[in-house]
Amino acid sequence: MQPLHDLVNKRVQNITKKELLEQAAKFNVSVTDQQAHDFIHWLSTHKVDLFSEQKRTELLQTAERILGKREAVALEEMLRPYKHFLKL
Repeated sequence: MQPLHDLVNKRVQNITKKELLEQAAKFNVSVTDQQAHDFIHWLSTHKVDLFSEQKRTELLQTAERILGKREAVALEEMLRPYKHFLKL
């Protein structure tokens, strides 16, 4: 894997609850403390690879299960500006 890929994936995997809640608020997405906690726990116990279509799909499906459909769609929208890097 490329160093930039490692850096991006590590950053996502190590997001804090505060950062997640701030990002959700920026996109007008309602995320509870418990949802943020559960999603961050999942991130910390699974391999995150935004550059792998399979792993990205797994991440978005988990986001939908833990956070809700609207929130998962918002997460996908957050990634969209980086599609040329992620090959979306």
